[in-house]
Amino acid sequence: MIGEDTDSLLVDLKCEGVEYAGKKVLSPFHLQITKGQHVAVLGASGAGKTTLLKVIFDHLNTTHQKLALIPQELGLVENLSVFHNVYIGRLDQYSTLSNLLNLVMPKLLARDEVKSILNDLSLSDKLFASCGELSGGQQQRIAIARAIFRQAPVLIADEPVANLDQHQAEMALKMMVGRHRSSILALHNTDQALRYCNRIIGIANGVITIDTPISQLDHQSLSGLYKTTHV
Repeated sequence: MIGEDTDSLLVDLKCEGVEYAGKKVLSPFHLQITKGQHVAVLGASGAGKTTLLKVIFDHLNTTHQKLALIPQELGLVENLSVFHNVYIGRLDQYSTLSNLLNLVMPKLLARDEVKSILNDLSLSDKLFASCGELSGGQQQRIAIARAIFRQAPVLIADEPVANLDQHQAEMALKMMVGRHRSSILALHNTDQALRYCNRIIGIANGVITIDTPISQLDHQSLSGLYKTTHV
C-alpha cells in the first residue's frame, strides 16, 4: 500500500518495532491505510495484533483524529447502567456539568439514541440494567454500542466479537463497518474478515506477513497465520 495519495491517507506510520521487557513483539514496518478502508488484522493469539492496534491508535491520537476504541478488556464501568456505559462514548463532547446532570437524570434524546443502538444489538431491554450483572457477550455488545454512539469516523477494535455467537457477530460487524468510515479490526474468524473488510493485514510472530486486498485472498492463503506462534 506504499505510495497512496497522501490526501487520502488515514495512517502513514513508520515503526521501528516494539519491545516489551527486552523481547521484540513487533518487527519494524511501514504501514499506510487509506480513508474508507475496513482492515482486518488476523493472526494467532500472541502474534502481535493487540500491539499493532495500540501503535496505530497512539499514532492516530497524535494526528488528533476522532476515534472510537473497543479494547479487549472492554473498559466498562460495572456498577453503572448500560445506558451510562454507552453514554460514556461522548463524555468528551459535553461539559462536566452536563455529564453530571445526565448521570442523575438521563437526557431524553440521548436515552432514545442509545436505546435505538441497543435495539439493533438485541439489548434494548437492558437499558438501565447494571453492566456488572450481564454476561460477557452482552458486555461486549455494550462496548460496541458505546463505540457506535461516539459517532467517530474511525473505529479501532480488538477482537470485538470474540464472545458473540454467529448471528450476534454478523449483526455487530455489519453495524461497526456500516457506521464508521474506516475501521481496523483484530479478528480471528477469516470468513468474517473476508466478508466485512476490504483489506487484510496478517501477523505471525510479530511480523506483518500479509498486507493485501481481500480480492486477492481466500481461506487457504490465510491458513498459515494460525500455525503455532512462538511467544
